[in-house]
Amino acid sequence: MSMNLAIFPLELIVFPGEQVNLHIFEQRYRDLFNDLKEGVVNHFGIPPVVDNKIHLLGTRIRLVDIAKHYESGEMDVITEGVDVFGVINFLDHYEDKSYAGAEIEMMENDPSYNLIQFNELQDLYEEFQSLLTQRKEIENVKPEIYSYQIAHYSGLNKMQKLNLLADLEEEERQQMMITHFKEIMPSMRNIQETQKRIIANGHFKNLKSFKFQKP
Repeated sequence: MSMNLAIFPLELIVFPGEQVNLHIFEQRYRDLFNDLKEGVVNHFGIPPVVDNKIHLLGTRIRLVDIAKHYESGEMDVITEGVDVFGVINFLDHYEDKSYAGAEIEMMENDPSYNLIQFNELQDLYEEFQSLLTQRKEIENVKPEIYSYQIAHYSGLNKMQKLNLLADLEEEERQQMMITHFKEIMPSMRNIQETQKRIIANGHFKNLKSFKFQKP
């Protein structure tokens, strides 16, 4: 069943369960967030813009809080991804509002997962993070959306993120992430070993001599 939804196209891919902080400055989107605050609108959608193209898939978003109002009317807002939708048709305006809308259809997500596969993915993610200079720990791990929780911290490119968003089964998404890590980890391990050798070459070394006998 289709429905109309206010939309805010951005060069941003948001996943369900992800919290996103936005700075709102355009008047039409100030109007949107004022309507969200007043309960005139309950949700809005972010269809991602990638390579100057609006994709026909997006994430429905809820307003968590307006963190700051500026005298200019601009605002800092905290939002959270809820679920995924497909765009049927873009609308110049949402109802009689200044901001755009879209006719959409909600996508049904399958949250089931394989426990062995989930544990493997957790181990791979932990190893991946250990190879980085800045780790990103996942607080409150939720196996049913784990692929979404780690997506932005796993070195995925934009198309991989879009493919992840388009996949409606968590078990398949987790397998996609496992395949991704297995493809990139060998080169990352090699880079780390190279870095260790470079660092070691700058240190004073206390080495044992090799004892040998004349033939």
